[in-house]
Amino acid sequence: MTLAYLSIVLLLVLFIIPYGMGCILIKSKELCLTWMGGFFVSLCAFEVLALIFHAIYGSLHVMVILWCMSCGSLACLGFFRGKKPDNPLSKIAFSDWSRTEKILLLLATILILLQTLNNVLNTTYRNWDDETYCANAVGSWYTDKVNRCAPQSGIYRNAFYDKKYTLAAWPIYSSMLAVLSHVHPAIIYRTVLPLFEVPFAFFIIYLLLRHFFPNNRSAALLGLLFSQMFIFVAAENSSISKEWWLVANCWTGKALSFHIISPLILWLLFRIESEQSTVERNKLWYVLIAVCGASCLIAASMFMTVPLLLAVWGIFYLLRIKNTRNLLSEFIRLVICAAPTTLCAIILILK
Repeated sequence: MTLAYLSIVLLLVLFIIPYGMGCILIKSKELCLTWMGGFFVSLCAFEVLALIFHAIYGSLHVMVILWCMSCGSLACLGFFRGKKPDNPLSKIAFSDWSRTEKILLLLATILILLQTLNNVLNTTYRNWDDETYCANAVGSWYTDKVNRCAPQSGIYRNAFYDKKYTLAAWPIYSSMLAVLSHVHPAIIYRTVLPLFEVPFAFFIIYLLLRHFFPNNRSAALLGLLFSQMFIFVAAENSSISKEWWLVANCWTGKALSFHIISPLILWLLFRIESEQSTVERNKLWYVLIAVCGASCLIAASMFMTVPLLLAVWGIFYLLRIKNTRNLLSEFIRLVICAAPTTLCAIILILK
């Protein structure tokens, strides 16, 4: 019964509610963009609520109720009034796939499942930094406060007692799922969420490869297989550190930063530059703004990485734009994308 209830909660929070939000906010013709836009907007909403309730010493349960009401209402509105993707099932139909492509997809899927099971069933990870994040999730759940209990001592602390750990509220997301599912947040954090995080990371790798091989699905699938093997070999033979994030501790904010957020930002930037339709390019920008905003939730390392990534790519992107009017609008959009993480970086530096 607990497993079924947990499955329903995860399905709603990770997929159904974000998809409904995407239908009203992003309105993309692509199924994955619609879901991504809604999912990362939901993370942005969670980050804002988490910071507010952390500052005012508010109740975690009340915060979860507010998040469910706000995101759930948008999702309902999206399902009833939003624009749905055109024939979304046709995008994932296998009728036009060759036999080779189906075999490559099957092999890649098997490797993803094996790695996910390894993370869930066969990974022991002991590290002070990760233990602190997990303790923040557990402490918030037990105290019904949003990260106001020092994980080492259990003593209540002032707001933003450690900005690096309080601004990036990703562990509290596990606390929210624990409140909704009644499953311990440590189990959510280290055992349940990898079931979502590992496949999502490889899906983004596939999206990047499909961008580089738009007319060759076999090459993209083969590249996905090679990337999986490279990750396994590097993790096994690394003599310096066994902290190979996607293999050993995929649930941490740093792992999500560099296996999900950074590659996803790059994919969206590539798509924005190659997209010919102004309407669709605008929707890609909306998703990128949501992803960059949600990166504040994931890890403090994103506070510097996202502005730097946008600056390096943005300089060359703006140099390639010929129209002065477009140059100004694209520059403003890049600034908007970088603003949340830049603000967090300033706050962190001025501690």
